[in-house]
Amino acid sequence: VLIKNDMHGWYADPFLFDYNGETYLFAEYYSYKLKKGIIRYSKYNKNQECFDKFSTIIEESYHLSYPCVFKYKNNIYMMPESGESGSLYFYKAEHFPDKWVKLSPLMTDVRLADTTPIIKGDDLFALTLKQDVGNAANGSLCLLKFNNDSFDFVSEEPITSDMSLARPGGKCFVFNNKLYRVAQNCSEEYGKSISLFAVEDDFENHYSESLHCKVSADKVKLLNAGKPDGIHTYNFSEKLEVIDLKYYKKSYYRAFTALKEKI
Repeated sequence: VLIKNDMHGWYADPFLFDYNGETYLFAEYYSYKLKKGIIRYSKYNKNQECFDKFSTIIEESYHLSYPCVFKYKNNIYMMPESGESGSLYFYKAEHFPDKWVKLSPLMTDVRLADTTPIIKGDDLFALTLKQDVGNAANGSLCLLKFNNDSFDFVSEEPITSDMSLARPGGKCFVFNNKLYRVAQNCSEEYGKSISLFAVEDDFENHYSESLHCKVSADKVKLLNAGKPDGIHTYNFSEKLEVIDLKYYKKSYYRAFTALKEKI
């Protein structure tokens, strides 16, 4: 099922979360008028086999994206990308899925992109792209560990600075007792392909991974969707899969908004 954008903006970074027998979709909505991303959600309609209308749940003065929702120690959290603010935050679900409380910053004075949690027993880790100062298009994949209400870098040495595989592209998951991470290829353009990497268990002491598979945009085929120009986020729930498709299309509303601002 293709979820189409409206004329006022576009959706990106889809994340699924199952709760009380229902499936919810969280995504970035980039507003042409606001010139930033906000976080919206939609509930899956089982009878019609589609997602209902999106509702806005989090908006800040800065750009938000990558609304990674996860459960940790009986609480539901969201850790959206907020790199433009220079800080990383948890949002705690006070009433799921539509009421979230912003907690104290987990890290400050650092620009992180697409931070993705990994829960190992009672420990909480996260993989993140630490973006270069002055050039957010480049960065390094780093491992974080949660300690006393904040994240710290496990090592000063990054895992990799290769932008074809450094940027996270979806939730980490376990399949057949093996941990996998999703990476998006941003080396030449945003969303050229998606790769899955198998991660070794003892990643806190020595992070090691190996390429499991790679999917390029031209390999994705959906009914009535056409061939996408890019893909950059993949996630799944118990019964559904979602993937972010990029298309190059003109937006007359975006052009009108830019012209109106200049006038």
